[in-house]
Amino acid sequence: MTTQTSQASTFRRRGGIVLLVPALLAAVVLIWLAVQGREREQRTIARILTTQGETLIRAVEAARRMGMRGQEGRQFRLRSLMDEMVRQGDLRFLGLVDTQGRFEALSEVEPSLGITAGVLAALPASSEPAWEIVQIGEEQVFVVYRYSRPPRRFMHNSMERGPLADPGEERALIAVGLDASLYLRAVRKDVLTLAMAGGLGLALAFAGAVTLYWRRKVAGLESEVARQERLAALGTLAAGVAHEIRNPLSSIKGFATYFGAKFEPGTQDHALAEVMIGETDRLNRVVTELLELTHPLELRLAPASVEELVQHALTLVENDCSSKGIAVRTRIAQLEPTRLDSDRMLQILLNLFLNAIQAMPTGGTLTVSAQRVKDRLELCVADTGLGIAPQDLDRIFDPYFTTKNQGTGLGLATVRTMVEAHGGQVRVSSEPGRGTQVILDLPYKGESR
Repeated sequence: MTTQTSQASTFRRRGGIVLLVPALLAAVVLIWLAVQGREREQRTIARILTTQGETLIRAVEAARRMGMRGQEGRQFRLRSLMDEMVRQGDLRFLGLVDTQGRFEALSEVEPSLGITAGVLAALPASSEPAWEIVQIGEEQVFVVYRYSRPPRRFMHNSMERGPLADPGEERALIAVGLDASLYLRAVRKDVLTLAMAGGLGLALAFAGAVTLYWRRKVAGLESEVARQERLAALGTLAAGVAHEIRNPLSSIKGFATYFGAKFEPGTQDHALAEVMIGETDRLNRVVTELLELTHPLELRLAPASVEELVQHALTLVENDCSSKGIAVRTRIAQLEPTRLDSDRMLQILLNLFLNAIQAMPTGGTLTVSAQRVKDRLELCVADTGLGIAPQDLDRIFDPYFTTKNQGTGLGLATVRTMVEAHGGQVRVSSEPGRGTQVILDLPYKGESR
């Protein structure tokens, strides 16, 4: 049953991950598609506007080449042509800026538009059509521009061309200001689409995370239910067996004590009697721990000093620490008495201290600390011993699981049961060869609370 429950929990955890990964992928794909769509639509509109502007730029440039810049006697004037183009098209302005940063010609749809030669001259130099969104007064304008070389002039009464100007000089900037509302609407619409896609993606990711969380929660609850079922089964067994075992144990211990008194201390017979007494005590202790593990605990809560409990438990294991060369360190914060079952807490501490001592057969350091964290009491027992193998960490609280030759496998299971009866929990971290740390997280209930 335990194996089936573990497999089911593992399956549910993996199922949660399987749901979360597609949700995250879907979110990423939606956001990516929205970004691509946003960029594609903006590029399309920008390309259309740039093509329109380039057509007008070529017309202005052609007019310059034909000498339509206002010489005396010319029928067409460049300024007149530009004014006509502004009136006929959906333009905001047409402008030429010379190499001195001054307008050679300018036509505006509204005289109050506020375009200046400095704004256009500050645009990045480009011999190919380029565009920028330019803030002119309170309006944003889609400006298409490029630099043009000075026109070639034909000499009068001759088919020969005149000399060309220096290619590096007298470049004129031709700029066309177009209505940017279409482009800006696309930007706003695409930003909204991106936000909606992002929101949907985040919702999918959140749903996947919530699903994973609840699947893990359910797996944890199922694991706890399975543990309680095992304890209930053990409790039924223990209740029936304890009575049948304890009575014979009392008789065996009594006879062993009687026979032990018949033999001289130091003899083999006396030693065997002592072994019998020790083994009956150990068996009785196992039965007692099993009953405590499987039966609901009735706590006798009363104000107790954490420091006094720790010192009392350390006193009981002082000889064991000294014989193994174990140094003891304590860091107990100033805490007012808190409501605990002193007997149960003493048993908890003794179990943890003995485990730590057994994990340091060649000496080490046993550190005990206690502090208040908000409304919780954190009591920590750490050692520098052998540590616990990673594959065993999930099983250390299982009844009868032990890696010790003489262990019963009920110590930590009993500790967990007693701590949970106090409304707390046990956290264990360990690194093989470095040691183990056990943290008791208990409710802090001071006398003033």
